[in-house]
Amino acid sequence: HKGRHVAAGLSTILAAALGISTAMAAPLDTSWKMATLPQVKALLAKDSGKVSGKTVTYSGKTVHVVAAAVLPGFPFPSFEIHDVKNPTLDIPAGANVDITFINTNKGFGHSLDITKKGPPYAVMPVIDPIIAGTGFSPVPKSGGFGYTDFTWRPAAGTYYYVCQIPGHAATGMFG
Repeated sequence: HKGRHVAAGLSTILAAALGISTAMAAPLDTSWKMATLPQVKALLAKDSGKVSGKTVTYSGKTVHVVAAAVLPGFPFPSFEIHDVKNPTLDIPAGANVDITFINTNKGFGHSLDITKKGPPYAVMPVIDPIIAGTGFSPVPKSGGFGYTDFTWRPAAGTYYYVCQIPGHAATGMFG
């Protein structure tokens, strides 16, 4: 799709102009692991939410959110959670939220970071503060996909999950 390549190219150009390498951006979290496609499918199945329209609702004291960027069939750039593009997540305040973030996108690093700052997001996002998240993922190597986990315990409120790669949140990679 032509628009997809334009957005991808724009992100690379902007990153290059700032001296940021989208391929080499160092993750904040060094615990990135590699997974095969069957392992990714098993990870996705561990999401504990229930879908209703564009909302995924979680219950209990511990919830498991599994987000992927960007699965085949989903627009670039976007997150997919429980087979829904950029859903609203309804999570009980004070729950332990175990988040698994999977990067299946062979051409780009991504991040899944949590903030109270809502859209719109600039092409060169300055999203401050980041409350929790992954930092930039490495670009998946041939034959594998990168993933990492983190735990977050939100207080009551409204939060946003975003990708901080230049251009991604601005073109819709948030929820």
